[in-house]
Amino acid sequence: MIRTSRRVVLPALIMAGATVLTACGNDEPPTLGPPAPVAGLVTSGDLPGSPQQEALGEDGVPPNGCTLGGAMSLQEHADQTQFVQYALAGGTVVKSFLYTYQDAALLAQDWNLLVAGNKSCVGRMTGPPNGGYGLLEDLPATVTGYETFLRTKTQVAHSERAWSRRGTDSIVSVLVTHTTTDLAADPVATLPADAKALTQKAAAE
Repeated sequence: MIRTSRRVVLPALIMAGATVLTACGNDEPPTLGPPAPVAGLVTSGDLPGSPQQEALGEDGVPPNGCTLGGAMSLQEHADQTQFVQYALAGGTVVKSFLYTYQDAALLAQDWNLLVAGNKSCVGRMTGPPNGGYGLLEDLPATVTGYETFLRTKTQVAHSERAWSRRGTDSIVSVLVTHTTTDLAADPVATLPADAKALTQKAAAE
């Protein structure tokens, strides 16, 4: 009886397995949609033209940007980092950064270093007529940032970068850079995306 049961059950299992494999083989591959939004990061819908999100490996300093501002401390000390970027039409790139900390005291220390460092860069960067550096104005106490301009032999770059505390566990940042090969160009009056507004929006999510 036992042998008979095995002979009956085994072919049944083989047929069932074949059916499953056949069904799986005929399945259409899933269609991948846009990535799920992450609180604290700029999304495609926040930007003109709804550009495609691209992965960004690390933080960086825009042309004529402040290297004394403590920005790298965030990348070194945060327990988790998430970076993305978007390419807008006309030579503008928007980069969005999220730094998450487990230690609120370390976050506060890095934040104070960042604010003080940004201020310390005033007067140290390339000045007119080929460059400019200034702090962003009219910011709440939870936001800091700067605006830069640099003209080289090959391009002209105009950037704005802002950072904001997001609660007690994270810091968000947005960098907007417009680059052109028109060497006679001046900083555009208004960048295609507002780093201050985007940063504050991301911090409120």
